[in-house]
Amino acid sequence: MAEDVRQLEELISKMIDSLQKQVVEKVPEYGTFDVVYEREDVSDLHIGLSHLILKVCNVQYVGRETERFLEFAAVNYPNPYGAETVVGFGSTQDILARLKEEGLVDVLVKKVSKLAEDIDYEERHPYG
Repeated sequence: MAEDVRQLEELISKMIDSLQKQVVEKVPEYGTFDVVYEREDVSDLHIGLSHLILKVCNVQYVGRETERFLEFAAVNYPNPYGAETVVGFGSTQDILARLKEEGLVDVLVKKVSKLAEDIDYEERHPYG
């Protein structure tokens, strides 16, 4: 179990590092942009998920062109359900600062089980 957690921490850390680079290169301070993300296959970790996704996207409201969301998501293919949670919000610089926070890996590791639970619930209760 400890080995699985260590592998998950390393994978999430790698995702954060890669996403930071993309944010610097592709996310402007103002205006819209294509979603930037890192997606990793976690099926070998046997955590009830097939992929984890860390992404930055637009807020998409007029007058909020400088605001972005940092989201953490999970899917369990081939099932059609996914789950996501907002783990950061603000300007491009705010998102970069969040990605550099020392405790972010631990926060995301803890969120993995909640995302898996949300997907499991959807799979068992597809109509609400």
